[in-house]
Amino acid sequence: MLFNNNQKLGIFCVVGFAILFIILMQVHLMPGLIAGLLTYTLTLKLDDFLSQNMSQLGRKSKLISVTLLITIIMAIIIGGSWYLFTWFVGVAKHPTETMAAIKPVIDNVSNALPASIKAYLPDDIDGIKDNVMVYLKEHIFYLQSIIAHAFHILVILIVGMIIGLILGFKHQKQSNLTTQEQKTPLAQAFNACVDRLVIVFQYVAISQFVIALFNAIMTAIFLFVILPIFGVHLPFSKSLVLATFVFGLIPIVGNLIVNILMFLVAFTVSFGVSIAVIIYLILIHKVEYVLNAKIVGSKIQAGICELLIAMLFCETLFGLIGLVFAPIFYAFIKLSLKDLKLI
Repeated sequence: MLFNNNQKLGIFCVVGFAILFIILMQVHLMPGLIAGLLTYTLTLKLDDFLSQNMSQLGRKSKLISVTLLITIIMAIIIGGSWYLFTWFVGVAKHPTETMAAIKPVIDNVSNALPASIKAYLPDDIDGIKDNVMVYLKEHIFYLQSIIAHAFHILVILIVGMIIGLILGFKHQKQSNLTTQEQKTPLAQAFNACVDRLVIVFQYVAISQFVIALFNAIMTAIFLFVILPIFGVHLPFSKSLVLATFVFGLIPIVGNLIVNILMFLVAFTVSFGVSIAVIIYLILIHKVEYVLNAKIVGSKIQAGICELLIAMLFCETLFGLIGLVFAPIFYAFIKLSLKDLKLI
């Protein structure tokens, strides 16, 4: 089979992008790329919305789009940091009140545990506090490495978002100054790859939103319908449903956070309820993988099995970040091959 020049250049760019993705996953910089894609896509979409609905803004719509996104991002980062800071300060200033508030929860958990496990636990709140302090002293360097790693990821995310905003703004400016005919064939092939990557990211983002909504609905049914039938009422049920939707917008990691929260809350009720919650969550997540593959697959005409195999393969090679990025990676490759008329 002979390829024309456009196909050769297209294949060259697709292979280059694939190698770049693999390198970023290996050096743990993929969160930055995902964050950059998010802000880049939002910049383009917001600019299109303002241009169509507020034509009087003219070229200022680009600047307003970037400024608005920067304001939202800074508000989230500063607000979240301030909330955590004030929470830690409050706990440090009032340790007695904090331990008194935790004591009923610990008592419920202790009563829910089997007697064989309960025998290994401290008898009172002071014993638990002493054990926690001993653990912190023995694992202080490990905890420091976790904090440093979390800070490193946060910096990568912020840098990625900044790059995405800059590229989104420049893309809009270049589209006004340079026509497609004035670009070199290689530049056209590169821009086509970028456009396909943005399109695929939009597919996956829409899929993640649907999945987050699905998880929230199923969680609400479980907490407000199924459990009350058996006379069980979990505390903070409304907050858990909200957290399920918000954290569900974060692929994989968000589900892990919600699972831990729900398990801990259920554990305060009884050991049996916590096991039931875990089983229910596992079933939901199995359906979620199929739903994700179905939504993305329908956009690029890929079968559910194809995407599931790609997700398992990337998870095996690159770990958790491979599982998160697999739908984007596979969809980008397949959509590129279709556009180049190679499949």
